[in-house]
Order: sequence, then C-alpha cells, then structure tokens
Amino acid sequence: MTNTVDKREIEQFSLLSNQWWNKSGPFSALHKMSNARIEFIKISVSRILNDLNNKQDFLNGIKCLDVGCGGGILSERLARLGAKVTGIDASENAIKIANEHATKSRLEINYKTMSTGDLLKSNKKFFNNFDIVIASEVIEHVDNRNLFLSDISNLCRSGGIIIFTTINKSFMGIFLAKFLAESILKILPRDTHDPDKFISPKQLSLEASKHNIILDTFTGFMPSFKIKEISKKQFGDFVLTPNLGVNYGASGIKL
Repeated sequence: MTNTVDKREIEQFSLLSNQWWNKSGPFSALHKMSNARIEFIKISVSRILNDLNNKQDFLNGIKCLDVGCGGGILSERLARLGAKVTGIDASENAIKIANEHATKSRLEINYKTMSTGDLLKSNKKFFNNFDIVIASEVIEHVDNRNLFLSDISNLCRSGGIIIFTTINKSFMGIFLAKFLAESILKILPRDTHDPDKFISPKQLSLEASKHNIILDTFTGFMPSFKIKEISKKQFGDFVLTPNLGVNYGASGIKL
C-alpha cells in the first residue's frame, strides 16, 4: 500500500512540535479556529445525534478519529465534549507533545504515531470503526489525495460522519494562506503550504464521492482582521461564513 505521508512536510512540522501549545506561535491559526471548528462539527453531527442544544458533552461515547492531530489542539476539545478520541499523526514529535499535554490536562486520548494507512494495517478492528472521522487542515498536506480519501472512507462506519476543513484552491485562498500568512505577516513558517495541493469544494466533493463519502454540508471559515492584531503579525478568531473562498469546512455521510 502506498503511503499518503509527505515526508518533507512531516519533517517541517516535527521541527515545530514544541510550539503546538504556544497560542501566539506558528500554530496560532489552529487555536483561533478552535471554536469555529467545534461549531461546524456540531452542525455536521446533528444528523446522527439527538439533543445537542444544551449538552456540554454532546459527543459522549462517540468514537472519533482526529486525523493529523498534531499536538492535540482539536483532540482535546473533542475529548472534553465526551468523545472517545483516537488521534493519529505521522510526526513522532507531535504525538509526544500531544500525550504530554493530555496527561497534564487529565484527558484520556488514544494517540498513535501513524498515518491513515498504518492505522488500517495495524488492526482489522479499525475498518469501518469510527462514528466520526475528522481531517482538519490536513488534506492540503498529504502526498496521495486519492488514497487518503480511500483510507478515510475505510476508517468511518457506514452512516458515520466525515468532516474536512481545508484551504480553497482559489485566488483568495492562495493569497491569504500562502502569501499573506507566510510571506507578509509571517504568521506561518515559509513553505508551510503548497498551493498545488489546495482543493476546491466542488473538486473535493467529486473526489470524495468516488469513495462513498457524500459531502453535502459546506461552510466557510474566515478570520477577523483588526489593525491592532495585524500590527502584531496576527489575525483574530475565525468565524463561520457562507463565503467558501478561503478556508472552508465540508462534511457528509459515509455510505
């Protein structure tokens, strides 16, 4: 089985692993996306879960896979909402940081240094296993998107929910994520993104459908820009928006 891991990108992220929980560091955008990501996840899973409105643990007992979990920013939010979380990442350094932080936070999260393909090969129980599979800000970094989508589909149970967040292959997506964030504001390290790997919502939906993933819920993620924050080479928290032109979320059912 061909691997989906881009070794160059994993090496780059591994060098930054001690910065995962620095909210003003190179992963600040992921921290600023946290509330918006959880809001989109809540919208996405509402079709398979009941009574979400007033429950602080609305994911209680739900088996959730966080693909490309990094240092655990999203995994910990999911665990606090009651999910049984498995987090995987190809970076050993990132998983080490994730485990250390989860221990300090008194959270039980099953972290593994693995790719999606590794997880499938490690144990047959992971086939069609998870209620929710999330790949947030990951698909634009993989080496073989077709295989990655196949793996994601095989990991999710029939009737489960698959959620992606990524960068649109649009002028604004490339300009803001690549040139503004990396070269001008320098919020992200140079070469964090390769625009050739960006994908539009329409193309992602088309490619996912070939693997029995029907993406039918889309929303945009947009950061706020304030003069005070820009002067500090930062931007504000992300909010959900109908505009899919920059970052967007896509979710749907695994058939």
